[in-house]
Amino acid sequence: MRIYTTFLDQTDHTFLSPEVVTEMISRLRPEELEYANGGYFEYRMKDGAAIILFFVARTPDQFSFRYDYNVPDARNGTAWYSVTDAHTRTVIDAGDEQYVPLVSFVSLPVALEIVMQFFRQPEEKSAAANWQQADFFDWPY
Repeated sequence: MRIYTTFLDQTDHTFLSPEVVTEMISRLRPEELEYANGGYFEYRMKDGAAIILFFVARTPDQFSFRYDYNVPDARNGTAWYSVTDAHTRTVIDAGDEQYVPLVSFVSLPVALEIVMQFFRQPEEKSAAANWQQADFFDWPY
């Protein structure tokens, strides 16, 4: 199983071990978020479907995650956001016009567990966070 990583402006669609990825996240510094604050981890299945775990870092210890399950030839996939409150629908600009739910930011330890779970079993959302479908939120567009 191969999972590809795009991390800020440091690496683009590269195969990295989970240990390297968690080290990059753990050592993130505020100045590294100045020009880029997001990325993703991508797992492609044999049938052409892709499961992608997107992230946006507001600070080195606050991460928002979106878990996307994209089926080939389908108009829309299914997407969920990590949430800390299942009732708040507010969406904010987390930088560079990347809109995410206000309540989607989790702590660094939870973020690391979400990422490790994705590397272990990408076909399952991590139990380290609660998840809410993307269409629940009040998007600005």
